[in-house]
Amino acid sequence: MSDTILLAGSGYQRSKVPVPVTGASNIDVPGLAAVFACCAALYLVIYALEAPVRYGLYLAGKDSFILLRDGLMAVPLILLCAAQANQLRLHPAFLAFGVAMAFHGLVLMGTVGSVTGAAYGVKVVMNLLFGFFVAGMLIAPQGRMLRLFAVLWVLIMIGIILDKWGLPFPWTGMTTQVGDLNVDVSKDWQISDPFARRVAGFTRSSIAVAAILPCLAIVLMCRMRSLRWRMALALPSVIGVFLTTQKGSLIAFVPIAFLLCLPSVLRLGWLRICFLGFLLLAAGLPLFTHGLHLDHGDGVFSMESLFLRIAYTWPDAWDWIARNQMLVFGVGLGGIGGPQRLYAPSAFNPADNIAVLLYAYFGLFAVLYAAMTAWLAFKPVASGKIRRAEASVAILAFAAGYGVVLSVIEDQAACLFLGAAVGTLWRETIITRPEEPQAIPSQMEVPDDREQQQRSATRNRQLRPGRI
Repeated sequence: MSDTILLAGSGYQRSKVPVPVTGASNIDVPGLAAVFACCAALYLVIYALEAPVRYGLYLAGKDSFILLRDGLMAVPLILLCAAQANQLRLHPAFLAFGVAMAFHGLVLMGTVGSVTGAAYGVKVVMNLLFGFFVAGMLIAPQGRMLRLFAVLWVLIMIGIILDKWGLPFPWTGMTTQVGDLNVDVSKDWQISDPFARRVAGFTRSSIAVAAILPCLAIVLMCRMRSLRWRMALALPSVIGVFLTTQKGSLIAFVPIAFLLCLPSVLRLGWLRICFLGFLLLAAGLPLFTHGLHLDHGDGVFSMESLFLRIAYTWPDAWDWIARNQMLVFGVGLGGIGGPQRLYAPSAFNPADNIAVLLYAYFGLFAVLYAAMTAWLAFKPVASGKIRRAEASVAILAFAAGYGVVLSVIEDQAACLFLGAAVGTLWRETIITRPEEPQAIPSQMEVPDDREQQQRSATRNRQLRPGRI
């Protein structure tokens, strides 16, 4: 067995032996890089157009076929794992993920005794692993993937506008049956005021729009070199999120969009602070508001939804966790949220907070996982790919910010981008790799290397001694 294969399997390079990766991903089997890219693209297309896709399946009487979408995540991971195992090696991400899933899955089977609940939990977090491997393919896309992101952004905005201004979509208010579960598609909130009416556009729900639109906007903004282009994209994106009436996403996205429009020397530092602030807020709000009475009004733009979380959702979630957890290990993988519909439908609780969901899933290990993610976010960018790090930290900050009022891990697209952000930071901060060929930049794009050279030239001019 060659040293190159061994070192690639461990994830670290020694004696300057290059790690064989493809593109900006963590995939070291070149033939599978295209498979991952195609599956990720198709998955995001289905997510962005989920309402008409489900409507078509409903008309054909094949509602359960939507589950085939999860195969786009599972099959490439199985192929990559098999290809590496055939060479007697395994990427450390597979080992870490497998051990964590097995342990926390066994915890759930010990607490509530549900194998299907644990399997559902694996389905929820599987997108994190897939995203980790595709990494920069999603965070710093180029070529066709970049154009696809732009097209998806346009389609989502068109869907929001058409839905908001009263175009009657045939799937609005539709309910489908997937297995034993009833699934709402483009839920009709029965709000007559067009200004306050929640819209889903072509996606499954307003939450889905508010989750994917900021992620696409962040990635596209970070591929632009002009601050004016960034602001031109940020403004309609913020308006689009506002039209969904999802306040949590709006509050999280606005400061991130603002920071991405700052000069390059300021962006990364402030994004890190923003991420840490949102992370602490997500962890602290369900704890320190317990028993708090919050005055509120009515309507989607009031504080009513936050009051409901403080008064009912979070206390009920803590009660469920306290009655079912195993020591400090939480309830186990799939211990709250969607998986409950399989083994405890009468006790279903949406969690509506990323920290609550993570603690139910992983117990005190959730603190370790969050700390490791924060450590990656604050590590120096060894590769010099600053804009990739900016996009990654911005995605983490948005996930933590929206996660204050939503168990964002359960959203497929947000979970996928979250895993890609972690994978990109792991790649760009932990492992020094050989320089990669860059595509010819368009007018709006500039490679990270050129931006780094511009920064170095600016610093050299500032440090040059003056003439007397």
